[in-house]
Amino acid sequence: MRRRPLKVLYPKWRARGWLLLATVAALGASGCSHESEPEKAARDDQPIPVTVAAIERRSVEQTIDIVGTLRGWEEVTVGAKRSGRIARVLHDIGDRLPPGDPLVELETVDSGLALAQAEKRLVADLSMLGLTELPAEDFDVAAVPSVMSAKVTVERATQNLDREQQLTARNATTQQRLQDAEYDLKRAQADYEHAKLGARSTLANAFASKVALDQARQAQIDMIVRAPVPSLKPAQLARPAEYAVSKRSIAEGQMVREGDPVFQLIIDNPLRLVASVPERFIPEIAPGQQVTLEVASYPGRTFTGSVDRINPAVDPASRTFQVEIGIPNDEHLLRPGSFVEGKVLTAYQREANIVPIESVVRYAGVTKVFVVDGDHAREIAVKIGDQGKGWMQVEGDIPADAQIITSGQTQLADGTKITIRQVDEAQPAGPATPEPATSPAAEPAAPAAAG
Repeated sequence: MRRRPLKVLYPKWRARGWLLLATVAALGASGCSHESEPEKAARDDQPIPVTVAAIERRSVEQTIDIVGTLRGWEEVTVGAKRSGRIARVLHDIGDRLPPGDPLVELETVDSGLALAQAEKRLVADLSMLGLTELPAEDFDVAAVPSVMSAKVTVERATQNLDREQQLTARNATTQQRLQDAEYDLKRAQADYEHAKLGARSTLANAFASKVALDQARQAQIDMIVRAPVPSLKPAQLARPAEYAVSKRSIAEGQMVREGDPVFQLIIDNPLRLVASVPERFIPEIAPGQQVTLEVASYPGRTFTGSVDRINPAVDPASRTFQVEIGIPNDEHLLRPGSFVEGKVLTAYQREANIVPIESVVRYAGVTKVFVVDGDHAREIAVKIGDQGKGWMQVEGDIPADAQIITSGQTQLADGTKITIRQVDEAQPAGPATPEPATSPAAEPAAPAAAG
């Protein structure tokens, strides 16, 4: 008996349901994808509301941001050159004093005795030479009395020997007397040489005594610790530099040894700022460039300085190079150790196109702005320059009296019809007053939009 193959049968109501759903979907899709021509034309003629601001031409400063810590023009820790007890402390923290001014006095009893001893020793050496003051180094010792006496003895012995030789030739004397005269001359000559050596030795001792006397005098001077005298004068300072006491390490009655610190001094006018600058700015930094600085202790106030020195080497670890900035501090408002933020002025442009930062549109590698052209928007390609808080410098074929569109750009294309809406009075319509650019190589930030 043959069996029939099984057939899957669907109910008729299910087939009719699928057909109904397909018909409805097709009708819906057809209705959504096809817009009537009048409706499309009305939509295209609808203007896009935008806000505008007038382009401005202003001067722009190109700057590089720097940060750092202020330090004194010179900072030195003054130490004692001699050991001793502190007799007087002449200054304290905050005092200002000129270079060379005394800071500390040590007791001078021992140094005074050593000075007197050196003076007496020199006098004794000069007395042995028959002198009252130290002669020149090429002094002839033949003028010394002891040497002159020995020389006279040699001359007398020479005369006696000549006389005995003449008498011997006439057989008027004995051989013994002749030999004695010869021995007397040799002894006199030896005594003369010995006298000259002794005089030279005494003269050398006198010179050594003079050196010891000078050392004793210097030791007496060193019992007064003084502020150093800098050999280099700051270029920013017209009057003589002065030190300020930033630390005192001793007290009266304290014993100090050679080299012990007693005071820490600082020249705080002018000040130095050593800042690290990225190596990409090497071509833009030059000596003499103006620098503006701000500190937290004086909000809203700026201080000026100038680039003094540039380190020729780049740090391979940080890829930065150091710039030294000199800052006049005549009013002593700035303090060494303070953290500062500054800007180095690298270029100045008198006439620059300034637009609000929100008016710049970037899309697909193209940077542009939209300007008002009648009742339409016109697209202008631009190049970005410097930027500041709320503003941006642009370069392009922008009319001098152009109205820059500042909002609604995401719906605009070249030739789009627009309508200008009024800006809320509380919202500024134009670009903010330009401030120095953060850096010439900084990438400006602006809202991206499809063009």
